[in-house]
Amino acid sequence: MGIIATGAMALRMFVPTITGLADDGSSHRLTCPLGLVPSVGSNESPFFEFLVLRWNRGDLTDGCPDFPTTERWLISGAQILTSWFGLPGALDLRVLALLWCLLTGVAVAALFAFLRTTLVRRTVAAAALFTILADSAFVDYAASMNVQLAAMSGVLIALLGLILIFDPDKPSIAGCLFFTFGGVLAVGAEPGNAVLVLPFLFILATIRLPLPALVSRWSCRLIPGACAMVLTFVSMTVYLGEDTRLEDTRVYNQAFLGILGNSSDPHKDSEDLGLPTTFANYASQSWWAHPTAREDPSWLTHSRSISTASIRTYLLGHPGKALDLASRSAQDLLSFRPAKIGTYPREAANPPRSADCRWCVVSAIGQIFAPRALSALLLYLSVCSLLAAVFVRALPRNHPAWRFGVAAGFLTALTLVAFVSAMLSDPLESTKAMILPAFIASLLPAMFLGMWCLSNQQPLTLVPDPKPIGPLPAPHLQNESVTAGLTHRRTNS
Repeated sequence: MGIIATGAMALRMFVPTITGLADDGSSHRLTCPLGLVPSVGSNESPFFEFLVLRWNRGDLTDGCPDFPTTERWLISGAQILTSWFGLPGALDLRVLALLWCLLTGVAVAALFAFLRTTLVRRTVAAAALFTILADSAFVDYAASMNVQLAAMSGVLIALLGLILIFDPDKPSIAGCLFFTFGGVLAVGAEPGNAVLVLPFLFILATIRLPLPALVSRWSCRLIPGACAMVLTFVSMTVYLGEDTRLEDTRVYNQAFLGILGNSSDPHKDSEDLGLPTTFANYASQSWWAHPTAREDPSWLTHSRSISTASIRTYLLGHPGKALDLASRSAQDLLSFRPAKIGTYPREAANPPRSADCRWCVVSAIGQIFAPRALSALLLYLSVCSLLAAVFVRALPRNHPAWRFGVAAGFLTALTLVAFVSAMLSDPLESTKAMILPAFIASLLPAMFLGMWCLSNQQPLTLVPDPKPIGPLPAPHLQNESVTAGLTHRRTNS
C-alpha cells in the first residue's frame, strides 16, 4: 500500500508537469545563510510569477538575518541528493517534492497497518488520507522555498508517532521518539510555531513508558520527560533566536496593515497603540512602502511603542478588534493558498501567476464556508473536540479505536493553537501562515474515519460483559442439633 501511495503521489506531482509555489521574496531568510540564488535569466524576475526549480550556488553575503528553522535541514538534505542524482545546480526543488511523495507513502502504509479490520475499511481510510495529502493546497508547498513543508511534515510524523504510542498491546518507545521528532520539525519550522509545543507537552505528560531495566517509581517518566525537555529547548531556541529586524518588520506590518489598515477610526487606534494620531496617515502602508512611518521625524521617539507585547496588549484590551482579526484570519485559512502567486515553472508555458488546481478536494470543500469562515471554523473545531472527548471517555483504553480518539483531540488542540499563533503573523504572509492550521484541521476526518473503521472490534460501552453464573450449591445445615433431630425422625419412621 505504501508503494502504491508513493507512486500515485509521484504521478500526481510530476505529470504532466511539476507544480510548487513561486517565491514571494521571503526565501531570502532561508537561502542567504546557505548561499543559494535562483537560477533565472538576467531579464526574468524570480518572484511571484513562476516557480523556480533550480537554485545555484552564489556568493556568501554578510548580514544574513537570523532565522532559526528546521526547514534548512530538509534543504541541506535535498542539496546532497541533488548532487548524488547529478542534477544541475546546487539545489533542485523536485527533490523536496520527492520527499513529500515518500512521506505520503509511509503515512498511508502506517494507517493501513494500524487499522486491524477488514480490507475494505482499511482501503477506504488509506484512500481518504491520500486524498487529503494530495490536495493542491498542500502539495504546492512541497516544491517551494517555504518553511511550511517542515511544519506539515512534522505534524504528520508526530501524528503517526502518537498513534503508535498508544498501541493497545504495549506502549511504544519508538512511537514516543517519532512523536518527538515530528514535534521538533513542526515547532522549529519558524519562530511563530514555538507556541505549538504546548499540545505536545500535554501529550508527553500523560505518557507512561515502563523500562524493564529500571524499577524506580519514576522510571516510566524518563523517556517522556527527556522528550519534553528536547521540545522545550527547540521552542525556546527558535523563539529567542529570531533576528530583531524580522520581528520589527512583522510587528510594524501588524500595526499599520492589520490594525490601522482595517480600522474605522485609525486616529483613535493609533493613540491606543501608543502612537501619535498623525501616524494614522500611514495606515495600510507596509514596511517596504513609501512613505512609511519610519520616515517620519518622530519615529525614533515612538518606535518602541510597536512591539509584540504591545500588539498583544492592544488586542486583549480591544476584543472587537481581536474578533475582527480572527474573522479575517479564518477567511485566510479557508482560502488555503496565497493569491497572485504562480505555481507552474516557466517552461510549462502557463500564463504568469497561474495556480494549479488539479486536485482540489479539501480546499474546494473549505472554500464553500469562506463567507462565514470564523463561525464555520469554530463550529467545526467544537464538534471535533466534543466527538473526541466522548469517544475517549466512552471507550476503554485497550480498545483499538481509543488511540484515534486521542489523536483527534490532539489535532483539535493543535489546530486551535496554530490558528491563534498564525493570527499574529505578518499580514502580508497570513495566508501562508494559515496553511499549517488548515492542514492539521484537514487531518481530523481521517482520524474519525479510523475510529469508525475499528468501531466493530469491541462494544462501545463502559459496562462490563456479563459473566456466566453457575448453579447454586446445595445448602449445608450447620446446626448439629437440627441435623440430629432429622436423623432421629427418619429412624423411627
